[in-house]
This record gives sequence, C-alpha cells and structure tokens, in this order.
Amino acid sequence: MLLKLLPLLIPLIIYLIFFVAKSYLKSLFLRPSHKKNETMIVCYQCGTYTHESLLIKKFGKQFCSDKCSNI
Repeated sequence: MLLKLLPLLIPLIIYLIFFVAKSYLKSLFLRPSHKKNETMIVCYQCGTYTHESLLIKKFGKQFCSDKCSNI
C-alpha cells in the first residue's frame, strides 16, 4: 500500500520543501531596512513639526503638506 502512495507523496514533499525554502528566503531579503521612529521633523517651508511618517519629500527637502511642497 505504501509503495503505491510513494509516487504521489514525493512531488508533494518536494513542493513543500521548496515552498518553505522560498518563504524563508523571501523573509530574509524583504526585511525593512530601517523602521521609521517617532521623530518629529520640521517642515522646510512653514516650520511646522510633523511626524516622520507623514512627511512629503520633494527636491531633497521635507514638507508637512502638499500645500507647502508646491513652492
């Protein structure tokens, strides 16, 4: 009975091994290089302090809104 199931199980086992290896390698290479912290950055145009995750970066400068970034 086991010998009859063996040809069916081998491709499944090989697929599972490749799937686990692929997901492991993907998690290694797709890690965020740096997480944004809780820093407040000053707007180049108006001087308002804004959380780093909300900044708009244009022309190498950091702005608090679209209005400020349209110089």
